[in-house]
Amino acid sequence: MSNSPAFASEKHDMTNDTFNFNANDRANPAYYDPSQTAFLLLDFHTMFVHHSEPSASLAVAVAAKFKTWAESRGILVIHALIDTTKSPFPTCKDATRYSTIMSVMESSNTAIEPAELLGDGQEGNLTFTRQAGHISALKSPGLMQLLAEKGIKSLVLAGLSTAGCVLRTALQATDEEFVVTVIKDGCADAKEGLHDMLMDNILNGRGYIVTADCFQKRYEETRNLR
Repeated sequence: MSNSPAFASEKHDMTNDTFNFNANDRANPAYYDPSQTAFLLLDFHTMFVHHSEPSASLAVAVAAKFKTWAESRGILVIHALIDTTKSPFPTCKDATRYSTIMSVMESSNTAIEPAELLGDGQEGNLTFTRQAGHISALKSPGLMQLLAEKGIKSLVLAGLSTAGCVLRTALQATDEEFVVTVIKDGCADAKEGLHDMLMDNILNGRGYIVTADCFQKRYEETRNLR
């Protein structure tokens, strides 16, 4: 087992809200100040929301509320999306299918995010996009550089879908030695059983799985932000 701070101890029950927020543990999200923490909104394209209903609308509502809280606490908020104007990279499997989906998103105006996540509008939101076929948001050009420049060590994730961008971003992020927390009620998948399985059996082995309300309450208490 790696000693990297990216790996949360598997002794914790990380699929519920009882794990210990510990400001003295480098592998724990509570160790890091808001200035060292970023909240990533992953692939909340309107088309993906429609595809994963009804759970996706609930995830959007949770993510929007968490975004407002994060901004109020000085946590960096980043929107991570697919660049629907570009073709998939040449060696991408199912490139034709990806291209078709991107074309439909563009023509139907469903590449945009729900209004709840944009606040006063897209302008002013920090957004990174990546080429279709790249699933992890960390493949977005410039994103890793920004995180390094800002001194970000802890990533909090919410998005669509659990089996897609959330999973792949979380796995890459832990390999990049970030502490990773997934907001479980801020994510959704078209296959609800798959969402639950990934949260309970895969993602909990690489990071922390917690509800939005619990993270906010316990993070504030541990870091004395109230």
